Amino acid sequence: MTPSIYDYEAIYDVDLKLNKKDRILYHDSVPTHAMVFVGVDLVEGKPVKWLVENSWGMKRGCKGYLIMFDKWFDDYVYEVVINKKYLSPSVLALLKTKPIVLPPWDPMYSLLE
Repeated sequence: MTPSIYDYEAIYDVDLKLNKKDRILYHDSVPTHAMVFVGVDLVEGKPVKWLVENSWGMKRGCKGYLIMFDKWFDDYVYEVVINKKYLSPSVLALLKTKPIVLPPWDPMYSLLE
């Protein structure tokens, strides 16, 4: 999975690039899918690809697994669940702050439905 796999702009001769915020606001991308990250390809300590176990079953990808380039991760991943033991002290401190309650019309609210 890479954002540059299809060149729709060349076919339709139109600029289709939206930033992450605009993709959410215009419902071009919604956070309604779950995957498990089971591996990472690091180059000089930085992730370049992720091995993903998809929730669509064994018939998709390679026996249910996909390779996601880090650019795709940056563009289309909205939330992750991480064991607290892997969090930095500064991120752990955020867990003690007052949560922000999202209204039902907020695009990120779709995760709760």
